[in-house]
Amino acid sequence: MFLWATMVIAANQGEAHKPSSGRYLDQEKVRKALDSATTHGASYAEVRLVSFTQSSVAMRDGILERAIPGQELGLTLRILADGAWGVHSTTDIASLPDQIESTTRLAKAVASRRADGEKPIGLAEVPIFEDEQHWNSKLDVRNTELDTKMDLMNDFYRGASQHKHVVSVTTGWSDEHIHTELMTSEGMDRTWSFQRSLVHGMVTARDEGEVVSYRTRAGGQGGLELIKGVDLLELGEQAQTAALRLLKAERAPSGKMPLIADQDLTGVYIHEALGHPCEADLVAAGDSCLDGKLGQKIGNELVTVVDDPTLMGGYGAYPIDDEGVNTREKVLIKNGVLTEYLNHRETAHHFGLEPNGGARAQDGLHHPLVRMSNTMIQGGNHSDLDELMEDVEYGIYACGTRGGQVDTGRGSFQFAAQEAWLIEDGELTRPLKDVSVSGMTLEILKNVDGLTKEAELATPGFCGKGQTVPVGDGGPVMRIREALVG
Repeated sequence: MFLWATMVIAANQGEAHKPSSGRYLDQEKVRKALDSATTHGASYAEVRLVSFTQSSVAMRDGILERAIPGQELGLTLRILADGAWGVHSTTDIASLPDQIESTTRLAKAVASRRADGEKPIGLAEVPIFEDEQHWNSKLDVRNTELDTKMDLMNDFYRGASQHKHVVSVTTGWSDEHIHTELMTSEGMDRTWSFQRSLVHGMVTARDEGEVVSYRTRAGGQGGLELIKGVDLLELGEQAQTAALRLLKAERAPSGKMPLIADQDLTGVYIHEALGHPCEADLVAAGDSCLDGKLGQKIGNELVTVVDDPTLMGGYGAYPIDDEGVNTREKVLIKNGVLTEYLNHRETAHHFGLEPNGGARAQDGLHHPLVRMSNTMIQGGNHSDLDELMEDVEYGIYACGTRGGQVDTGRGSFQFAAQEAWLIEDGELTRPLKDVSVSGMTLEILKNVDGLTKEAELATPGFCGKGQTVPVGDGGPVMRIREALVG
C-alpha cells in the first residue's frame, strides 16, 4: 500500500478553503484594471477567477493506491479590441493590472491579421447582474474524511468481488467545490459556487483465455449526500453480474436491424451525435450537419431534446455560465423540429440569437467554449422495454457505451455498446458482446419510432472538446426502426 498526497495552491496559503461568501478578487482593483482596458482601446474586458477545491482517491482490490487533495486557482483576462480577442491566463492574481495593456495589444495584433472576408467578433447583449448564487450541498463534500471515502468505495468492492472469475476491482472517487468570480467592463459582478461528487468502479473478470471489463459510475452535482444515497454494494453486485455475463456472451450479428438503446446509450447518442452538431461555434465554423437547419424538421415527431444546466443533481449542472449569463433549459429539438442552437455571447451575436447560457470553460485558465450540460431526450408513450420489444422479430437491445467516434460535419457516428442482448420474437434471448452501432445522425433521428415514458439522466460523464468538462446525458429507452449493427 502507498499513499500519494499532493497539494496544489496557486494563491496564498491562507486563502485555501475560503468560505463561499468570500472573494478572492479585490473588486476595486479589478474595476480600475477593467476601466484601464477601455482607455487602451478595448470594447470589452472581463476577469474570471475559478477556485477548485478537490480530491481524488483510487483503490484496487480494497487497497488504497493514492489520495490526492488539492486546491487550484486560475484567472483568465479576456479583452475584445478591434473585433478580436486577446487572452491572458495566470495563477498570479496580483499581476492582473500589469497585463491589461499587453493583452489589449495582443487583441489588436490578432485583429490586424484578420483574413479578408472574416467577420469581426461581436458580443450579444446580456442583462447585467451584481449578485451571488451558491448551490449549497446538504453534506459539504470538503468535510469528508478519507476513511469515509474508503468505506464507501469498499462497499462497491465487496459487492463486486464475490466470484472466482473476478480478478480485479478498481474503484475511484472524485469531488470538487467550484467557486467562480466574474467581473466585466460592462458592470457584471457575479460570484457563484457549487459541488460535484463522483464514484466509479471497474470489474475485470477472466475465464481461461477470455478477459472482460465492466465500468460503472454514480454521482452528480451535489455533495456527499449523493454518494451516500447510492447503494454501492448493490452497484458492485450489478457490475460483477454484468462482467460475468460478458464472459459468456456471444459475438454480435451484423447488418441493418431494429435497435433498442437503454438510457445510457440513448444519452451518449444524443450527446455525441446531436448535441455537438448543435453547438453554435461548430455551426459557425462550418463543422456541423445542422448548419442552416433551424426551424426545419430533422427527426421523427416523437423526438424532443433538451439541454438543461438548471437540472440540479445532473453532473453537467451549473447556476451561471462562464460569461455570467443565467442558465436555462434549451429545447434543441421540439417534436422533430430543430429549434435552438447552444451558444455563447459571440455565437449568439454571429447568428442574431439570444444568448442561452452555453459558455463553459474547463477551469480558470481556459477560454469559454460552447458546451453542453445535461442533455437528454424526453419520454414518449411506451410503458417499458417489454412493450418496445413486442413487435421486434429480430434485433438488438444495447446498453451503455465503451466510447466511439463522431463526425459532426458529415453527421456520422459509431459507438460501441458495453453489453447487449439479442431480441428474438419480442423477447431477450442471448447476451452479446462487441456490439457497435453506426449511422448518420439525421437518418437515425427519423428512424426513432418508440420511446418509453420514463426519461432520466444516466451515468455521469465527461466531454472533451479541447477542454474537458463534466456532463450529464440520458433519456428514455429508445427504439430505432433500423440501425447498422456490427
